[in-house]
Amino acid sequence: MSILKEFVNKTLNAFGKLRVKINEIIKSIIEASRTISYIETISNKADTVHRYIKLNSERDLKRAFEINTRKAIGRMGLGKIICAVDVTEELYFGENGNLNVRQIKHEKGAEEAFAYVVLEIIKPRSLPLMTIPYKQGDDLTAIVKELLDYAKSLRIIIEAVLFDRGFYIGDLIQYLDANNINYLIFVPENEAMKKYIEQTNMFACYYHTIKWNKYKSTWETPVKIVIIWDEIVRKGRKRNYHWIFATNLKHTISLIKIYKQRWQIETDFRVQDEARIKSKSNIPIIRYYYFCVSLILMANWQVNRIKSPEVSFKRYLKNIQQIYERSEDT
Repeated sequence: MSILKEFVNKTLNAFGKLRVKINEIIKSIIEASRTISYIETISNKADTVHRYIKLNSERDLKRAFEINTRKAIGRMGLGKIICAVDVTEELYFGENGNLNVRQIKHEKGAEEAFAYVVLEIIKPRSLPLMTIPYKQGDDLTAIVKELLDYAKSLRIIIEAVLFDRGFYIGDLIQYLDANNINYLIFVPENEAMKKYIEQTNMFACYYHTIKWNKYKSTWETPVKIVIIWDEIVRKGRKRNYHWIFATNLKHTISLIKIYKQRWQIETDFRVQDEARIKSKSNIPIIRYYYFCVSLILMANWQVNRIKSPEVSFKRYLKNIQQIYERSEDT
């Protein structure tokens, strides 16, 4: 549990000014995470915690998160890895979200959400590496570039980065190719792709040019498109399905198997939902802080699973909560 403790120490106890015991804060954070509740509900120290969180900048939280990530990588003994990048959202029902939130349409009635881009190792073991807020008007490609530049500074060897269809962006593909980063992107079925599909029997590779606009100029990026037909059985019926990938990997049928590994990050987002600290705050640094904490709890759990693979995430949260409760009693 030292990973979370160090993160809280570095972000809330700067210069040793915090008068509340760190263990007391951590216990409240874990309890709020485990019960998917508000810090205000769990502890009477919420105002103090929020006051100290607001003293941090986004850069401060990234730096503290990085320190903990490097420790987790070392403890897990990771070397060659496959990672994924994706966006996840926390619904916001308040007011005055302004440019800090993104406009959405959600079945629960929310029209806004705090969004975060997450870089995560998905093979050989899951581990969140970093997250960056994704505000309205932000350049998604610029955020991904920052995440991947950061990943290259870690003691890991990136064999491939997997993206869903929202990352089929000419600017991003140009960056990936220029930096010799292997990638696999699921491509949306636009008019150009439909023409390629019509020409494909079972498997084919095409060389396509993406045209995109930036800085009031039009740019062109060449990209390899791979189309693979796949027979899928659903509800007892067989139907053909076509996978469309943009990639600089070798074009083989195995691309389907590689891409399906990306679903691990979506699974991990659902697990993370079991440890999200609720907040009504519209202050972005507070929302970002709590999101980072939930990822660090995930990282702690993944490190713990090396020795105790049978312990579920919820059970792990309960176990460490009990550890901090006993430490207060002694």
